Amino acid sequence: MPSDDTQLAARTLVHLLECKHLDPQLLGNRLAHGQIFGMGQATGQWVERFKQGVPWDQSGSLSAGNGALMRIAPVLIPRLRDPNCDLWAETLLAAHLTHDDELSNVSCVAMVDALWRAIGTTGSVPSGWWLQHWLEVCDALGTGHTYQARNGHPPGFDGTISQMLREHVAPAIERELPVVEAGDIWHSGAYLLETVPTVVYILERYGNNPREAILQAVNHTRDNDTVAAIVGAAVGALHGASALPKAWVDDLSGRTAADDDHQFFYLLDLAGKVFGYGSSPEVAHRAGLREATKPAARKQVKPPKPPKDLLTGELWFKVVEFLQQNWAVVRPDVNSGGTRIWFVNDGFGVFDYIDCESPAAARRALRLNGFGLYEDQEDRWVESEIPEHRTADKAPKLTWAPRQIYSSRKHWIDPK
Repeated sequence: MPSDDTQLAARTLVHLLECKHLDPQLLGNRLAHGQIFGMGQATGQWVERFKQGVPWDQSGSLSAGNGALMRIAPVLIPRLRDPNCDLWAETLLAAHLTHDDELSNVSCVAMVDALWRAIGTTGSVPSGWWLQHWLEVCDALGTGHTYQARNGHPPGFDGTISQMLREHVAPAIERELPVVEAGDIWHSGAYLLETVPTVVYILERYGNNPREAILQAVNHTRDNDTVAAIVGAAVGALHGASALPKAWVDDLSGRTAADDDHQFFYLLDLAGKVFGYGSSPEVAHRAGLREATKPAARKQVKPPKPPKDLLTGELWFKVVEFLQQNWAVVRPDVNSGGTRIWFVNDGFGVFDYIDCESPAAARRALRLNGFGLYEDQEDRWVESEIPEHRTADKAPKLTWAPRQIYSSRKHWIDPK
């Protein structure tokens, strides 16, 4: 699945392609249409209020979360060939729609300003560039409203985002702290008083190396999907898509929802045609694959139904994201006489299976692919509730949504 950052950024771009400019009511209609997988609490509150008919300018959550910042980048695209001051008004309208908060509004303008400037560079910037421009916007637009640190990071902090950047981020940059240690100073979660310092810090330390910047964001921050989405937009604007590792782009599904492979490439290619910016030969090629991979064009194979008592089998797990696991259950297959590995996510959704010739072969394959036998974990540190509901009378209701994550062999290594 694409992250909620990707889903909402894509919906923002769809709205801009439909309207050719930003209309907050229509943007709200587009963002709130259909299921948002993995959305944050503040965005969920906004969706509920917006669908109840609360006017768009009053429906935003009173939250300094990063839910608006993570989807703001596409707002820039229509103005790159038609620059004018409407960009700043449109940025504020898009931000305020879901998050009724000064820090969110200011952060979104600072981000769009940084993206605008980054696109106009030759591909690298001097030390202090990101911090300087972020502070210029925050100093100009901030009213002095203060925000308190969460969980004592930094201890006793009560101030503006400009103060946070000057008093804590700038000294950390001078000391060249590892991203993890810097994040321990101000935390690196979904609160903008944490997200913005983390993004600026990573860009200052690693922004001229897009691959390393994204790796640092993914591997060493708490709200890593959103921090990486924002960092990725910034280094993309600075260096262009050609600077990203080819394998990273080639391996992207391009999904913007549950089952629409190559859709994001299609939207970028369409943006290039509509706005004169956003496409490339590679994007156009991937966009052309969209029709062939639509669900209706695929060969429909009726998948087997998982056993009702599936979770009573031998249980394995693999950490796939921060505090998220995939579960694998080894069960005999009564039809073939062999062994089947069923794959289950944290939400009790069964999404894939692989057949093996024997239990021993299944175990070898699981270990080779990073899974561990749950019974070996004496401290039971894994937080999912699946292991606590393994008896047939307590088994949770399983959902079955076939997705070839492992059986496609794209993310699975077969034993030699």
